[in-house]
Amino acid sequence: MEIMNTTPAKIKKIKKRPCGDSCPLEPNLSKTAAKVGMVASLGVTFTSGILKFKGAKPLHIWASVAFVGFTIMHCAAYKTPKRITK
Repeated sequence: MEIMNTTPAKIKKIKKRPCGDSCPLEPNLSKTAAKVGMVASLGVTFTSGILKFKGAKPLHIWASVAFVGFTIMHCAAYKTPKRITK
């Protein structure tokens, strides 16, 4: 595809989702959901690590798993495009 020799009227702006078609949400909403989820799950992990009650250990484990999941979602939302080499 040669963009250099085309006029601006012929260039179509194509919005590509940063994480491909695997994202269930729109890009901005996906990024926001990942950030909010990471903060919430990290807060629950921290709180359940400090507090001592009967359900603290399972809550700590599940919040840690959720944090890893939101981290993967965050990395997928901010995935950099591959560079084309000459």
